[in-house]
Amino acid sequence: MMERSKQEEIFNLLATAGKAIVEVYNSDNFDAELKQDNSPVTRADKESSRIINRGLNSLFPEVPVLDEETSIPDYEVRSKWKKYFLVDPLDGTKEFIKQNGEFCINLALIEGTSPVMGWIFQPLTETGWFCKKGDGILEFSKGKIKPLKKPEVKRDVIRIAASRSFFKPREAELIEKMKRHYAVEILHCGSSKKQVQMVKGNADMYLKAGPCSEWDTAPGQLMVEEFGGAVLRHDTFETLRYNRKDLLNPHFVMLNERLNIPGFIAFMKDLIRE
Repeated sequence: MMERSKQEEIFNLLATAGKAIVEVYNSDNFDAELKQDNSPVTRADKESSRIINRGLNSLFPEVPVLDEETSIPDYEVRSKWKKYFLVDPLDGTKEFIKQNGEFCINLALIEGTSPVMGWIFQPLTETGWFCKKGDGILEFSKGKIKPLKKPEVKRDVIRIAASRSFFKPREAELIEKMKRHYAVEILHCGSSKKQVQMVKGNADMYLKAGPCSEWDTAPGQLMVEEFGGAVLRHDTFETLRYNRKDLLNPHFVMLNERLNIPGFIAFMKDLIRE
């Protein structure tokens, strides 16, 4: 699939992109502007994208790269890809602009319609997480790599990770309905930190009922699934898939292993369809 030396080169590549992001973060000029979809983009997004694309193209010239900040090939082209890299060079641009530190780099290797490798990297802490399907999750930080242990979650409440800048009325409505049946806590955080909180045992669920794209979820989905969780669409309750014609994700719910049981999934189905 991918030899260890290449995996280490990807760690180094993410660290290099992370340093470029932090350099912009610590400057007084983000060059922030709005894209056509009214989402923000900064000099840091573009520089990280340039570094990651150049590095991936050098390491894996035969594997296409789908990047939020570059031109997206037509579906007619993408649909023929057997595997490709999916990149968000700066996940959490709004948090970056607010300077609250809650931003990441997302990278996934997609085979068919599923992530098989995923990386989430936090530039400010120089810490990241890597998952190869079936091989667990590794935490890498400043040259040190260690396995991430699956957490034992024993709390009585359901802790829901929710977007800090994109918390939607429908999400609030569903959470209020949940409160009729369960004790609930909300953990607001930006970017893929939500999925990291799940795999580290600090959150049980991530409920999304608003727009987000495939590059926002791919590596986090792989990690949540690796630790026994599931990522399910609201409309069909099937597993979230990738390289669809529309790169915007349908609404979904991520569940950790504790909640990924038939009874709770049936409860969520009823809640969403009320």
